[in-house]
Amino acid sequence: MERALFLSHPDDDLPSWVGRIYFGAEFCPWTFPPAAEILAAIQAARRCSVPFTLATPVINEPFLAPLRRVLEKIVPFLAPGDEILISDWGALSLVQETAPGIPVILGRVLSGQKRGPEILALQLTADESRYFRQGSWYSPEAARFLAEKGIARVELDNLLQGISPLPDGLFASLHYPFAMVTSSRNCPFRAGNPAGGCAASCGEVFVLESPGSQLPLLQRGNTQFLSNGDLPGDPEGCGIDRLVWHPQVPR
Repeated sequence: MERALFLSHPDDDLPSWVGRIYFGAEFCPWTFPPAAEILAAIQAARRCSVPFTLATPVINEPFLAPLRRVLEKIVPFLAPGDEILISDWGALSLVQETAPGIPVILGRVLSGQKRGPEILALQLTADESRYFRQGSWYSPEAARFLAEKGIARVELDNLLQGISPLPDGLFASLHYPFAMVTSSRNCPFRAGNPAGGCAASCGEVFVLESPGSQLPLLQRGNTQFLSNGDLPGDPEGCGIDRLVWHPQVPR
């Protein structure tokens, strides 16, 4: 089982167990780091002799040109074993064009998993429970589609209700303890100032509680999460061969 760390800052201390470093942004294009920070994170991976995964976010049209510029600067420093994670299908052709030969993996934003703590309160049949433990890539047809796109790895959230085994040919990375519940392109911290910077409060974590939910939600920026540190009892049986630990609520 490969154990990865989603690095928050390039100069953070690295635990001795780290087997891969993730760095970047999954959900918000406005928090995607500049090339200099990404190169510093790559160097941190090289010092540990571990591979590197660059996470790219959900994108909007104005972000395409900056993403291309960043990729063109950092791609010469990528090495065998490194990857680029996409959280938006609109980034696939750009990444494959600017980083030929670098494996592309599919971010958890695109997993199609059934999310939210309210699922725990549902009275489900066996078939319904299986449905709620699956996502978009749980059929042979879906696996073939990803293979045609050159994608063999998908990123998954650590669902409260458990995770069904993926079809043969797909490998999964499990992100924990913070599982995405919902995200929006319309960030509340940029309202009224779309061309300017983000509000200072963007990095704060807000706790959202509801009488109808067994767990609070955590909001940071444009995305809400729940916390679930209980890993599946048999991750390998689900096709999971990598665990990705987030030391803080992602952005």
